[in-house]
Amino acid sequence: MRSIGIGIAAGLFAAWLMNQFQSALSAASSDNGGSGQSDEEKPTTVKAADMVSNTLTGSPVPERFEQPAGSAVHYGFGAFLGGLYSAWGAIQPGVRSGFGTVYGTGVALVADEALVSAAGLTPPPNEVPAMTHAYGLVSHLVFGAALEGGRRLIEQAVTGGDPKRGSNRPRQLARQDG
Repeated sequence: MRSIGIGIAAGLFAAWLMNQFQSALSAASSDNGGSGQSDEEKPTTVKAADMVSNTLTGSPVPERFEQPAGSAVHYGFGAFLGGLYSAWGAIQPGVRSGFGTVYGTGVALVADEALVSAAGLTPPPNEVPAMTHAYGLVSHLVFGAALEGGRRLIEQAVTGGDPKRGSNRPRQLARQDG
């Protein structure tokens, strides 16, 4: 159970870091005359919040609440993915391959490329520019690496780095520490 809590916290951190990365990349792109998304189009997270709101209330999220609702979707999904990653990794450590980047790639493929499109929140993948696919993949690689890094740091803080208390550090490293 502790691993799920650690994963949720790491997922929140990874979602935050992914936002920071995307903001920096968008700023750099707009400095070069490019833009990842038109001002008229709602972010996918806001569209997802609208779907939930429409299902529950029969109307979309009021405009003044769109940004916080989109953030809630982003961070809620990040927390969910973090809890799943940590729990699954405790059972099957191979999930953590590539310092979380294999998981991040899986999230990009399953969530961005398949589920989000299937839900009608984005156009079909074959109608999306290659740069948008690359942006999504790189963003999720950042998410995966931040997730694993955050998980390790939080776990070390919670366990005090003591392998007998649940740290997942390799045994040879634990022996070297003394």
